[in-house]
Amino acid sequence: MTTFVNQPGPRTAGAACALRAVSTAGERLTAAKGTKSLALIASAEGELQRAVDAARDLEVGWGQIGSALGIARGNAYQRYRTKPSQRRLRASADSYRYPPL
Repeated sequence: MTTFVNQPGPRTAGAACALRAVSTAGERLTAAKGTKSLALIASAEGELQRAVDAARDLEVGWGQIGSALGIARGNAYQRYRTKPSQRRLRASADSYRYPPL
């Protein structure tokens, strides 16, 4: 198989697609916030988190994700760095109450 220098490989094409999904999900979240519907906002936030998680699984950098969302790299990292399994673990640890001594 011949590969050309400017031809995107499967990983590059997947990353580009993931970034488009992040951008689209970010736009949907902005639109949902305009409606002030809590259900729409929660749904859009979940969609955006899943899109970011998928992009990170493809090793897309935080700078690229931030650029797709129109925010700084550090802000993207702070908002979206944890995966759902990690959020559940942290939430269950935060809700644990130690018995009184």
